[in-house]
Amino acid sequence: MSRESYIVDSAAFAREGRHLAGSCPVSRLERLAEVVVAESGDVKFDVTGYRDEDQDALFIDIVASGTLMLRCQRCLEAMPWPFEVEGRLLLVPPGQPLPDEELDEEDFDPIEASRTLEVLPLVEEEVLLALPFAPRHEQCEPPRPLAESEKESPFAALKQLRDGKGNET
Repeated sequence: MSRESYIVDSAAFAREGRHLAGSCPVSRLERLAEVVVAESGDVKFDVTGYRDEDQDALFIDIVASGTLMLRCQRCLEAMPWPFEVEGRLLLVPPGQPLPDEELDEEDFDPIEASRTLEVLPLVEEEVLLALPFAPRHEQCEPPRPLAESEKESPFAALKQLRDGKGNET
């Protein structure tokens, strides 16, 4: 599917309860490609429109999944990070202010409704928000200096003196 096929009229999409599913290579998601170690793999996504009659509101639900290669912050090696994220967006009619502090629920984020809403940046944003701050393997060792570059501690000579080995004649 081309990138253009992921552009929707957001209000109609939500009002009619439409569904859009697809997959996008990580390399085509520019902001995400900048934070991964390797641009391999795909981000799979399902986007569904939803009308809440009780609240008289339109929503878009996003589910994305895949595996990204991130850099472990402990050992600095690449590590796979499987993910499945979900997000809900409240569509606010154009020209109306986006509610922020007055929202009681943190279950959704408000965005302005658009006749030409690009779905892929929304999917990318949900994945970026879910990235761990400092990804780490469950178990790994921090990098160690090379044997040739290891220096003797400046306190090693003091230890030898204290142990009586430093001044033998």
